[in-house]
Amino acid sequence: MEKTGETTRLLPPNNNEIKKESHFTFDYRLPIRGPKQAIISKRGLNVFLTVMTVITNVAMNVSLPLYSESMDKTNTNGTNRVDEYPVLFLSSFWFPFVFFSIVFLNSWCQGCSSMRSSVPQRTMILCGALNSVNGLLVVYASDPTRTAPELQAMLSTSIIPFTVVCRYLILRKGVGKGRLVCTVVVLIGLFISLEPVIFDVDQSTSSSSDSLSESSSSGTRVMWPFLFALGFLPLGIFNVVIEKELKKDDTESFIFLAWIQLYNFVFILLLFWTDFIPGFGAASNPSEFWDHFVYGAKCMYGQDPECHSATYLSLLFIVSYCLANLFIILLVRFAEGAIYLVIVQSLVTPCGAIFWTFFKSQPSFHWHPVFNLATGFTLLGLVIMVPAVVMYNYLGKKDDDVETRTTTVNEVNVDRADMSSRSYLDSL
Repeated sequence: MEKTGETTRLLPPNNNEIKKESHFTFDYRLPIRGPKQAIISKRGLNVFLTVMTVITNVAMNVSLPLYSESMDKTNTNGTNRVDEYPVLFLSSFWFPFVFFSIVFLNSWCQGCSSMRSSVPQRTMILCGALNSVNGLLVVYASDPTRTAPELQAMLSTSIIPFTVVCRYLILRKGVGKGRLVCTVVVLIGLFISLEPVIFDVDQSTSSSSDSLSESSSSGTRVMWPFLFALGFLPLGIFNVVIEKELKKDDTESFIFLAWIQLYNFVFILLLFWTDFIPGFGAASNPSEFWDHFVYGAKCMYGQDPECHSATYLSLLFIVSYCLANLFIILLVRFAEGAIYLVIVQSLVTPCGAIFWTFFKSQPSFHWHPVFNLATGFTLLGLVIMVPAVVMYNYLGKKDDDVETRTTTVNEVNVDRADMSSRSYLDSL
């Protein structure tokens, strides 16, 4: 503050007055050692959460089809058909237990015991419903006899435009030009990595396509891909809603996630009737539905020798799913937001393809590296996508720093104006 005669002029704050928020501070409490404080850099935390989000999502996407195939059962008509509902139900049953255990552990470390969330219950119910509908539509429509694998690879990218549009409509937040260019580059890289699947480059997708054409009418060949793509719309809304809530300072991330998973299980339970829909589910009557459910439970808990591998595969899927959701919540909470999340998740597709370059699932999961032209396309796509993701994160951090500095300058000037007015009144 500078006085010239009777005029008081506000000066920009000094660099020392503006604390550059480049670190996160976490307070925790250990029963023996007492309260502690951890300081983690924003950049390091973002890199860690980004890498772990990709790794855990790849593990989830790899383990789910293996888990589902391990519960394959031959029907009375001699055809193999996996009932997806027991897979969904039996897995989602354990999600609330895992996340509420994390809440209890966090409460123990923090020295508090509240299970209440600052997020309204109706919002958490909505998130649980959106999550369950997404899982139901995508899992049922992902059967290769319903939606060809090459179409699944293309349609799964719909999550990016769905999230961008929903974020604008719900939060009224657009995307800057720089980050929009990064998003387009990611889509281009993703398309390049998917070219081997789309155009059958060194692939053997013709068998699945033939079975699809033989077992489906023209109407169902359109309906199932449409439902598969539509299944990502609830996920796009879900991503935006959790961004809205997690960006609030008083939102407890772990409690929020635990309640979402509880409501997710409740809605999957209430949607049991979808398994009876002709042409959609796999049960034609209650007796068959119960047989499938009992068979799935025996497989999951190691009581049927025909599907003994389902026990450890289900455990792998549950652990990877829980870790993936945990890192997704933390990434949205401490990083850029919903759009950055789906851009990071787009890396999962080529990374999963690279994983299956080294392993094969048939006739049993085993090491079998194969390098061909398709591998080159996948690696080229990753080379394009990774720098775009890094640049998106950098531009987002740069915009946040500008916004933080502007806010801090305004707050300092307001404080100085208040001090100036008080000094003037005191002088009177």
